[in-house]
Amino acid sequence: MKEWTLQNGLRVLFVPQEHLHSATVGVWVASGSVNETERTNGISHFIEHIVFKGTARRSAFEIAREMDSIGASVNAYTTKEYTFFYVRALSHRICDAADILFDMVLHPKLDESDIDTERGVILEEIAMCEDDPADVCFEANESAVFSPSPLSLQILGTKKSVKELSRSAFEAHRSAFYTPERMVVGVGGKFDEAQLRKLIEASFGALAPGGQPLAPCVPPFQKQLTLLSRPFEQTHLMLCFPGVPLRHDDLYVLQVLMFLLGTGTSSQLNQRLREELGLVYSVDAWLGRFLAGGYIAVSMSLTPESQKQALQETLRILRELPETIDEEALSAAKEKLSASLIMHREQPHSKLSSFGHDLLMFGNCVEDEEIIAAIRAVALPDVQRAAKQYLQIRLAAFTAVGAVNDEAFYRSIFEETGDTSCRN
Repeated sequence: MKEWTLQNGLRVLFVPQEHLHSATVGVWVASGSVNETERTNGISHFIEHIVFKGTARRSAFEIAREMDSIGASVNAYTTKEYTFFYVRALSHRICDAADILFDMVLHPKLDESDIDTERGVILEEIAMCEDDPADVCFEANESAVFSPSPLSLQILGTKKSVKELSRSAFEAHRSAFYTPERMVVGVGGKFDEAQLRKLIEASFGALAPGGQPLAPCVPPFQKQLTLLSRPFEQTHLMLCFPGVPLRHDDLYVLQVLMFLLGTGTSSQLNQRLREELGLVYSVDAWLGRFLAGGYIAVSMSLTPESQKQALQETLRILRELPETIDEEALSAAKEKLSASLIMHREQPHSKLSSFGHDLLMFGNCVEDEEIIAAIRAVALPDVQRAAKQYLQIRLAAFTAVGAVNDEAFYRSIFEETGDTSCRN
């Protein structure tokens, strides 16, 4: 792995893998919904879409035709804290593919008619998410627990904000956030280093610094009870606890704990709620992690009639978790976590994606060996302590979407445990 910085502050990352016949080029930009307001909500995601609509040099059709002609595939996605653009191609065509990608990211045309066309596409995307109970529950949870910080804003934006976004808003946002100190360019796979370096310097070298270095958004955690009645076939429930940010000392301890609790078919929640009692269609435990904050979530989808028993069993498992973890289960959870993380990172595209994200957010990269060592170091007292410390029912926020009951129904279930969760 090689890193260097251009004179304007842009960071560059090369991850050579000579055994491959392809390469990936990525551009990370510290622009996400955390950098938005209610008025501009969704603009980072909208810009991700609009760069595909053409540049001063290429129309949208020409971008697609040129990519197809060299066998390349280009894509992008937006998160709450950054946007990632990338292209993949065979090694001998990666410079051609990178030239197109850099043109898209740096010189989008921002044509008014293209903006209006893509606005309709994004409004359909929002409508699609509103038809999914898991998506609605996820967004409602983050909106409630992180309010009033920008982390409470949705990545896609709202129908109102998306309808009102203008060309001038795109230009202002790009001017503020598409700056070299807030960007990383990375290349992974088999490629000609000299050619790519020359292309990167020519494309990004003249980009002027914007004077807005990456600043973490420290979110609050609001203990809310959120109930949304929707005409869904299934009801979706989520328990949410205060968590940890990226690179916290307890990160790998908590990831192991999630495997023990609800990640995978052998986890306690899956075995009890799904396999033994048949109360849920799915149940999972996972971490929401951001640069300066995070949360721990337990989510499940089920029929409305199963809510009470499923919640009672879940709360019981959470209360008893520190005493029910043993060395055998811990060893299995550590093996599953190591395998899932490392096998994912060994894929060339994923490896570059992980390294680029690390460099953008922290200024350095975590190697696979560090991850394996950190997971192996997790001991039984660590996960027992973390279960007691982080999974306190009295700290939990709760969200239900679908055929929901009234507040008294859910409060009574929590009060049966002797806890006062969901009391704001």
